[in-house]
Parts: sequence; structure tokens; C-alpha cells
Amino acid sequence: MSKAREAVKLLEMCLPKLPTGGEGHKAVIDAIKSLGKAFPASEEVPGIQNTQLLGLQQKAQKDAMMQAVLRQQQAGAGGAGAGGAPGGGGMPPPAAAPPMAA
Repeated sequence: MSKAREAVKLLEMCLPKLPTGGEGHKAVIDAIKSLGKAFPASEEVPGIQNTQLLGLQQKAQKDAMMQAVLRQQQAGAGGAGAGGAPGGGGMPPPAAAPPMAA
């Protein structure tokens, strides 16, 4: 039940960012109303709320870091072929070893 209450809070937080009167705004309001009836705020347990909020925050931070890494990799891949020598990038082939004397 606490996850459903967290969903209600997330919907409430995104509501101001939606255009008032639009389809999305109406749908979010309807969802908040129906979830609020099924999972009233009076049934919340504060300890569980804090734990779930901490988990959501940690997940958001991990997701943001992963997105930053992916963007860097994509930027590096896009920049590598944009003007270097053909076949550039990566390590050069190892030099041939001199022949061994017998």
C-alpha cells in the first residue's frame, strides 16, 4: 500500500508541470482521486515512507550517473570518427619482435 501512496505523491509533484485543463492534467487528477480513495493518507507508515523515498532518491542518482556515462561514451564515439586518421582510435598494433639469435 505504501508504494501506491508514493505513486500518488509522485503524481501530485508532476501535476504543476502539466498544462492545466489538458488531457494529461485531467488524467493525473483522476488517477490521484481514485488512488487516494483506495489508499488513503491516513494509512501511511512514516518509517516506510522515508525508506521508499530514500530508495527513489538513490535510484534517481544512479540513473543520472548512468545517463551521464552513456552520453560521454556516445560523444566519444561520435568524436572519434570525426576527423582523425582512418582507422584511428584504439591501440596501435604491437611492434614485431626482433628475430631470436640461435
